Amino acid sequence: MPLAVPTRALAPLALLAVLSPQLPAPPARAQATLPAPSGDPLRWQQLPAGSAPSPTSGGELQWQPLGERRALRWQEVPADQVITPEMVGASGPPDPAELPEPTPPALPVIRNLARGITVNGEAYPDTGLQVPNAFAADPEYTVSTAITATSRTRSCEVPRGGDWKDCADAEAYIDLIPFRWENGSLGFQWTVQSLSGRNQGTGQFAAQSLGFRTAINLGPTTGLAFGGEHVLQLDENTDLGRNFYLVVSQAIPLQQRSDPWLVVATAGIGSDFFGYGNNGVLGATDCLSGNNISSRSFPDGTDCYWGPIGSLSLQMGPQVAVGLEWFGFGIGAGVSVRPIPEVPFTMSFYLTDFLGNVPSGIEELCTSDPCEPRLYGRFSMSF
Repeated sequence: MPLAVPTRALAPLALLAVLSPQLPAPPARAQATLPAPSGDPLRWQQLPAGSAPSPTSGGELQWQPLGERRALRWQEVPADQVITPEMVGASGPPDPAELPEPTPPALPVIRNLARGITVNGEAYPDTGLQVPNAFAADPEYTVSTAITATSRTRSCEVPRGGDWKDCADAEAYIDLIPFRWENGSLGFQWTVQSLSGRNQGTGQFAAQSLGFRTAINLGPTTGLAFGGEHVLQLDENTDLGRNFYLVVSQAIPLQQRSDPWLVVATAGIGSDFFGYGNNGVLGATDCLSGNNISSRSFPDGTDCYWGPIGSLSLQMGPQVAVGLEWFGFGIGAGVSVRPIPEVPFTMSFYLTDFLGNVPSGIEELCTSDPCEPRLYGRFSMSF
């Protein structure tokens, strides 16, 4: 008598046999006939190899050996040292480690910037108004522009009730330095002496001239320069002298830091404006052409006289400096400032003729005896 098995109990087993390749099918000869709800028998048969669904959608199973088996080690910690998920969520990222500040160089690197300098690449104020320093030009700057003004020329006297502007004067300078190396430079200067054409005198934008400057750094804080201002005069109106110069500069750092205080000293010799009057003690040379203000036969003489020049400044960091200079035509003392940090714009204000008729020989140019103090100013910007 055949055993009756409920069809409802065998249906899950039949579905598992179809879907799983791991479940062996019964031998072909062992077929079971079970009653189905519809009366048709449930038939089992062996499936062809490879007809079962793949175990993964990505292809064959990949097997790899497990690493060395290591036992977990558990250690009990105090309850106040347990890190909870709430603690992790409330904490921020760790602070980055503080980097040590770089050690400043033992000697700063000094370079020229118009009448001023740069220290380790940072612009500093002027070292003097009339006497140029001797450092090679900073390779980061190509052009410097400047306006130099005076409150009154020596030979001009403001008439009673007149305007002081009638005796003021100003010149414009453009320095172009196309050749710059790590320790040397060669540049050129263009000067416009007459900016206003006041008092129906020299016409506006007349008295133009060209000059040059070459310099080399003998060390980080020592420079040597040779140059000339107003050398090639483009008309006959220039009356500032044909001024050649040979100078050496030495900077002495007072601190070991990237922007130290410095003492900057410049000394050398210069011609014409620099060797005017009794300052021309070093003798005369031929200065290429006439119109030399120190010539004993001005304006036709081609000779010009030479004398000592120098300057001394205290650079109190990158924004303020005080200085004193001897430039042959007079003595100057004053202050130079850079009002805007990170901008190479400089303002300098110097007083001259404050010692009366010193240097000797200037009294013949003054409208008073002794000569009265006059104010010089210089405003420069570099690019």
